[in-house]
Amino acid sequence: MYAVVIRETGPREAIEGGAELLNASLLPRVRAAPGIISASFMSDGHGATLNVLVFDTEEAARAALELTRSAPRPGFLQLESADLNLVLAHF
Repeated sequence: MYAVVIRETGPREAIEGGAELLNASLLPRVRAAPGIISASFMSDGHGATLNVLVFDTEEAARAALELTRSAPRPGFLQLESADLNLVLAHF
């Protein structure tokens, strides 16, 4: 398994207020991604997000990584990093 780990920053209020947009717009696309096993979208409450998408194959994760890097974002979010990681354990 492989994970795509995404870090973004923006105003705390906008991030936490964007949960409805996340649920309505992004989650259906993530659920439909080939090879997706799980996804978590988190906020630290101070203006940073950490999103972890787990895929069954490296190829599926790499495809999602490329889409993540080029995807349009709400104007309040800035992509800080998007990386591919080998998953050592998952439950």
